[in-house]
Amino acid sequence: MDHAPADEANPAASAAARFLPEDVTGWTLVRTYQIMARRFYATFADVDLTPTHFGVLVQLARHPGTSQAALARSVFMTPQAMGELLTAIQARGLVTRATGQVGRPTPVTLTDAGRAALHRAVPRVEAINRPEALGLTAAESATLNSLLHKMRRALGDDS
Repeated sequence: MDHAPADEANPAASAAARFLPEDVTGWTLVRTYQIMARRFYATFADVDLTPTHFGVLVQLARHPGTSQAALARSVFMTPQAMGELLTAIQARGLVTRATGQVGRPTPVTLTDAGRAALHRAVPRVEAINRPEALGLTAAESATLNSLLHKMRRALGDDS
């Protein structure tokens, strides 16, 4: 009985045997994201925020009066999901939403409690992002950040 070589009999198995995930930039990025996401969630748990809450509070600190739709775009959420998030953090007193006219953007602003939450969170975020916490030198961290921004732009993120 004549047997075909393994790669002819099962090309997918042969390709998988040659595939090294650690050599694929996107896969390494996904794996790194998973590790960093766990760190971010643990960091924010101490101040009763999520990474998305933090992103919204930062955007509002930098751009007071930002609309719900603009906030949604800035943290990669749908406007509907942002509405739910804003309702939750407004109930906690972290933001206020002006009552606007139907069909008009409603400005969102930080409250004193929102600024205080951000003030507690920022040093924690800075700590987990220090180059040495990432196993990098300052120069490597700057280069990596620059390359990641370049990759985001190349993949269509113009925010």
